[in-house]
Order: sequence, then C-alpha cells, then structure tokens
Amino acid sequence: MKTIRVGDATYREIVALAMLPFQHTGSRQPDGSWLVPIEDDTAARLERMRLPGESDDDLVTRALRAYRGQQPS
Repeated sequence: MKTIRVGDATYREIVALAMLPFQHTGSRQPDGSWLVPIEDDTAARLERMRLPGESDDDLVTRALRAYRGQQPS
C-alpha cells in the first residue's frame, strides 16, 4: 500500500465527495497535511495522471476538479 500527502482542504474535499460513509484512514501531520494510504492500483492510476513536478496535493486536487466537471485552475 502506498501513501500520499495532501493538504487539509484536499482531504476535506475527499471526505465531502465520498459516496459511502467515509472511513478516516489518513493521519494528520503536525504541519496540517494528511498522510493517506491508498491501494497500489489507485497509486498507479494517479501516477499515470501526474504532470511533471506535480505534488500529490496538486494531482489529487486536479483529479477532484475533473471528477466534478470543473475546469483546471
């Protein structure tokens, strides 16, 4: 299992978009970010989407915006 680091706003967005009751598996870090374990196949799909130099947080935010049908920022 892989781990990604996302900001608090991104983590709250993931929780808000969850279709089923959300089980918190992430651990909040002292800097306010979250370490979130993800399945290996999910990590592989995210890596295929990643743009050069993009952080985990930027990648997940972009994926969430695409899921909601919003334009990239």
